[in-house]
Amino acid sequence: MKKYRFSWKGLLVGIGGVFGIVTAVLYAVLKNNPTRMKQWFSLVSMGWGRFFSELFSFVPFSMAEVCWTVAVLGLLFWGVTVIKLLLQRPSCWKKSLCFKLISLACCGSFIWGGYTAFWAVGYRAPVFYTGAEGFSSQPVSKEDLAYVTSLFAKGANQYASMIYRNQNNLFAVPLKPLFRQTDHLYDALEQQFPSLQAPTRRAKPMFYGNIMSRIGFTGFYFPFTGEANVNIHSPACLVPVTIAHELAHQRGVVFEDEANFTAIAACLSQPDPVFRYSAFLMGYIHLSNALLTADSTQWNKISDSLNELVVADLEENNAFWKKYKSPVSSAAEGVYEGFLQSHGENRGMQSYGDCVNLLVAYYKNIADLTQ
Repeated sequence: MKKYRFSWKGLLVGIGGVFGIVTAVLYAVLKNNPTRMKQWFSLVSMGWGRFFSELFSFVPFSMAEVCWTVAVLGLLFWGVTVIKLLLQRPSCWKKSLCFKLISLACCGSFIWGGYTAFWAVGYRAPVFYTGAEGFSSQPVSKEDLAYVTSLFAKGANQYASMIYRNQNNLFAVPLKPLFRQTDHLYDALEQQFPSLQAPTRRAKPMFYGNIMSRIGFTGFYFPFTGEANVNIHSPACLVPVTIAHELAHQRGVVFEDEANFTAIAACLSQPDPVFRYSAFLMGYIHLSNALLTADSTQWNKISDSLNELVVADLEENNAFWKKYKSPVSSAAEGVYEGFLQSHGENRGMQSYGDCVNLLVAYYKNIADLTQ
């Protein structure tokens, strides 16, 4: 009788597979119950993220990138061993190959289960600003949209000259020090929206920024380690507000449109001209894109009011992403959109543009955002 040999590798693979299956079953049973999804997200997802974000807060680099590196290298190693197995051990490859295929399936099950359990359940919970004072589901009027767009254009014009720039008059503020200036970024907004209250964490600049640019991402929240990661290879003018965006995810704001609004509002609640300018710029981009469709005459009028410094930063941003637009970035967007939609975010990538309603509702009764 052949003696059984205990294998840690087999145990870990089995645990990963079971975790994914159990998560899938629970998710299938509870996904249409927003109350349960909210409880799951608040207790499990945010609890996990806050624990690990604190654990890795002392690590100066992104553990998320370490995980992705290990995963890619592991997949390559798996492929090489499978090829060697087929070429060198034809007499017993069936049994070994079966275990390797099961191992790969279990790893995939664990990754899907972790993404779902520690983040994606939030897409089935009520949106963050449901019932918040000042927000409604009423359509945005063209007049209000034009007014708020003009406020953001005015703000961008005023703060553009306060920013350090290079010889080409482009935004050139050193980026890495900005990550240390966000400890109190959400203090003011927490007073208005207590649900945003969370332990102070800092986002992390990414080493693989160039790769992220090629697939069209400015940053991401990694639910397995609870880290907010930011691509500092992308245009510098929008990096400050992107830091705030990823920190919004870390505080439990799941939907992209709400994270954009939260980031802009947080940056505008601070006196720092760098964060304020970046927020005005991002807000103007979203608002003006909507206004162009709603009222091209007003769009032309407001667009013509932008000074040359703001125009230079906007043109640099457009040129950068045009350069990196490729079948690879389009495929990456499609995959990510599929992830969003499979977990209940039916707007997919378009949800990045839906922050306009929140911005208009929040700022339409304010006379001047530059004070």
